[in-house]
Amino acid sequence: MSGESNFYIFTRCKSSGFDESTTVCCISKELKSARKFISFAVLEKDENDNFLIKNLKKQEIPHQTHHIEDLDLSEISFTFLDNGDNRIFVYLKEELQNSNMQLMGDFYEPINTMSNMMLACSGDLVSLKELEIRHIQRDLYVNERNGNNVNVQCCEIF
Repeated sequence: MSGESNFYIFTRCKSSGFDESTTVCCISKELKSARKFISFAVLEKDENDNFLIKNLKKQEIPHQTHHIEDLDLSEISFTFLDNGDNRIFVYLKEELQNSNMQLMGDFYEPINTMSNMMLACSGDLVSLKELEIRHIQRDLYVNERNGNNVNVQCCEIF
């Protein structure tokens, strides 16, 4: 990433596109301060039925800059994990500073339907060196407890 840049990961997308259950994770980089952030967000519709990104959690990524031909370049490796439950995990590594970070967003609605993933970039420069996507089919167990309360989870509790 260089300059003013954003990298978006949209998960839980329907085949027809975005809806209110779509989750958003954004890694952004500011030009002037060279600060980087990771945000967990959701999509909301405005009065004209356009989707807007509503940030739920924003965290600064520890940073160090590296100048190549006057570009403020950042290299970030990350693992993004969305099991379809109420949590999304992100594991980050700032390559030049050799620092690690783990984040969790735990404010999403669980889903148990088929969904899609979309990636998007904006800004001055975003380069994706390597991409590996693994989709693992999970079994959904629903346990009813305490009357009408329903607990949805990815694994069976013994």
